[in-house]
Amino acid sequence: MSVLIVVAGALFGVRVNTTPSLPPGLYVASELGERPVARGDLVAACPDTAAVQRLGRYWTNGRCPGGAARPDGVRPLAKPVAGVPGDTVRVDRAGVWVGGRLLPASAPLFRDRAGRPVQPALGVHVLKSGEYWLHSGRVPTSIDSRYTGPVRSVLERLRPIWTEAR
Repeated sequence: MSVLIVVAGALFGVRVNTTPSLPPGLYVASELGERPVARGDLVAACPDTAAVQRLGRYWTNGRCPGGAARPDGVRPLAKPVAGVPGDTVRVDRAGVWVGGRLLPASAPLFRDRAGRPVQPALGVHVLKSGEYWLHSGRVPTSIDSRYTGPVRSVLERLRPIWTEAR
């Protein structure tokens, strides 16, 4: 079965998600094309090198540059887009505010499941051209822009083709 998934991924852009940040299942990837990335799009994006270095223990091998912390590369984040260029994003203890609206289930954690300290990207972020804010409200421990800050390297759009029911 895993060989079939690898072949399908290479030929048809199929991606497998096993993390709880999105519904586990199969997704098809497509190029960004002419349409700009929009709020609500599901994307795969690379965190910047500083975020990888700061959060190195949370990454697995993948196709994003890993910087000094992971020269072998890190796995892209697959998340919904919550903020687009021009948006003002504020992160505080209560959660993430985009355009003055609090995102559901967005309160950052200051310790991970193992009790180790985590540094959220607290403060105000005005998203510049090419910057996006990713947020998964499915699980409180999701590594998203609450911890990485804005992402600049969006690789592809994702569309679910089969996901597990909750």
